[in-house]
Amino acid sequence: MKYLLIIMSLVLAACASAPKGALTFNEVNIPAPAEGKSILVFYRKISPPAAYEMQVHINDIETASLPNNAFSFVKLEPGKTKIKTSWSAWSGMPSREKSIEIPANAVVYLELTSAVYTPGGMQLGSHNTATQTDSYAIEQLRSCCKYIPSR
Repeated sequence: MKYLLIIMSLVLAACASAPKGALTFNEVNIPAPAEGKSILVFYRKISPPAAYEMQVHINDIETASLPNNAFSFVKLEPGKTKIKTSWSAWSGMPSREKSIEIPANAVVYLELTSAVYTPGGMQLGSHNTATQTDSYAIEQLRSCCKYIPSR
């Protein structure tokens, strides 16, 4: 047990995190949807592999590189949107893709997740990337996340 605690301490110390001084969710002015476009707010809480940033591609365009407890947003046309997450080759993580429907004139919140398996076969994290209700997402964003500008 003692060794497990030491290993977990080292892993958490090596977590990718937002830069010091990054704005919190409450300090960022997310624009209201306008002119038929929508806003996609995407975020990552602490998820494995914690030491690496998650590369987020929206409709095949690299949009942001999210460390743990970080979020970003983009303006999008309504319709089907492809979200792809990828990782550094050193992480050993495969890329994952998901399509979501973006309604017109809406703010959509998307929680990005990932999972790894231990040598014993235990899963850490989840692959449940999904849109979230406004109230749940805003509560999560206020408690965890710092802003990373999209490209």
